[in-house]
Amino acid sequence: MIFVMDVDGTICFNGLFIEDILHSEIERIGKNHQIIFASARPIRDLLPVVKGFESPILIGGNGSIVSIDNEVSVVKSIPNNAFDYIKSLIIKNDLEYIIDGSFDYSANVNPNNKIYRQLDPDHLAKNVKIEEIDEPIKIILINLNDDIFEMIKNNLEKYESTLSINYHKRENNIDITAQNINKYTTLKSIIHDKSYIAYGNDINDYELLKHADTAYYVSEDNQEIPLDNVNIIQNDAYSVVESMKYY
Repeated sequence: MIFVMDVDGTICFNGLFIEDILHSEIERIGKNHQIIFASARPIRDLLPVVKGFESPILIGGNGSIVSIDNEVSVVKSIPNNAFDYIKSLIIKNDLEYIIDGSFDYSANVNPNNKIYRQLDPDHLAKNVKIEEIDEPIKIILINLNDDIFEMIKNNLEKYESTLSINYHKRENNIDITAQNINKYTTLKSIIHDKSYIAYGNDINDYELLKHADTAYYVSEDNQEIPLDNVNIIQNDAYSVVESMKYY
């Protein structure tokens, strides 16, 4: 069986590492089943968290970039016209953001934001000027106030035919990738029609969970998700471990 696991908020609850009890359980699963990690993080930021696992397939950037047998490749980048428009919104409104290229990135993030500690933790890449990103794979607009969030959402409507956009109202963040790019579409291009078991925790994982043979939604306060095939579990390492013991 194939197990596909989101990382942050699903198996990693501190933004830095997977707790030992859960790390050992995933290792046990991996002895008899294939493990694929599918994260919002680019491959650069995913590697430090999943080091030690023998996983030949990593999906990063919400499906926009993959690593197969240590070969990293971009699945699809954001079109230039949409990127130029988003850059203009960033500059005009002085937004906090992370723009991931194929390896390097451009970022303006408050160090107090939890996303900051997940950004290139092993210092593998460079934080370059926004003009130096020529192949943007994912954009996160961060820590927007309510008015700016709604304004950006309204302004991005005209690009919804060329972009995949996830609006995280609870965190007031917006994730952007190219059209029809998400964790599930990229996974399907790799495993085709094989069935899989999925673990996820937010809107970025919706399609991944929806199409899984069995799905686990790792939820704060047992918040529900409108899918019939989903088992809801608490967002802590022990609860995730208990769900895996069945396998």
